[in-house]
Amino acid sequence: MRPALIALTALLLLSACTKPQPKPIPGTEVPDGFHRIGSVATGVSIGVPTAWKVVDLSKSGFEEQLAATGLTGPALDQAREGLKALQAAKAVYALDPASRQESKQGFVTNLNGFCQPSVGGSNEALQQQAEQQLASVGATVSGAGVVKIGNGQGVRIRYTLKMPAGPVQGTQYYAHSGKGTTCVVTLTTDLPGKETLFEQIGSTIRPL
Repeated sequence: MRPALIALTALLLLSACTKPQPKPIPGTEVPDGFHRIGSVATGVSIGVPTAWKVVDLSKSGFEEQLAATGLTGPALDQAREGLKALQAAKAVYALDPASRQESKQGFVTNLNGFCQPSVGGSNEALQQQAEQQLASVGATVSGAGVVKIGNGQGVRIRYTLKMPAGPVQGTQYYAHSGKGTTCVVTLTTDLPGKETLFEQIGSTIRPL
C-alpha cells in the first residue's frame, strides 16, 4: 500500500474512533480561561479562572487538597480553620494563588460555595436576613439587590469587613435551587478592581 494511502486510511480510522466532544448544557458555559468547580454533592456549580486552586470538601483528602493550593504559614492555618467549619456543608473552596503576593497584608482572594436548607420567603426577605447577618459580624453593606442567577433570580450583596490587618471586600450571592435549598457563594478580596471578575464568576453560578 502506498504511504499516502496508508496515512489517509489511518486518519479515517482515527476519525471513526474519535468520539465527538459533548457540548455544554446551554447556560452552563463559562468565559474563556475559566472552568467549572463544584458538584452535585456540593449542590452548586461555579466557573472560576483555571489558575485558581480548588478544594472540594464533598471529596475525601481535604488536607491533601489544601496542601496542593500552595498556601503556607498563617494563610494555610486560616484556610484550614475556615474550611473545617464548611466540611459538613460539603462546600467547594477556590483561591487565587497570585493574589497573596499582590496583597499588602498577604490576604488570598478566594471564594466558597455551599447549599443549605431554605428558610422560605421571598428574595427580598432573604436579602434582609443576609444583611442582618452581615451586620452582626460588623460588616458594612455597600449594595444589595435582586439579580439574575442562572435561569432564575437570587440576591447579591456587596460589603466591607474590617479585619485585624485591614479591610476586605466581599460579594455574596444567594441562589434558590428549587429543591428546598439555597446556595450561597461568597467571594472575598482585599485587592481593588476585582468587581468585574466577581461579576463574571457570579454569572456562572448554577444550583444543581
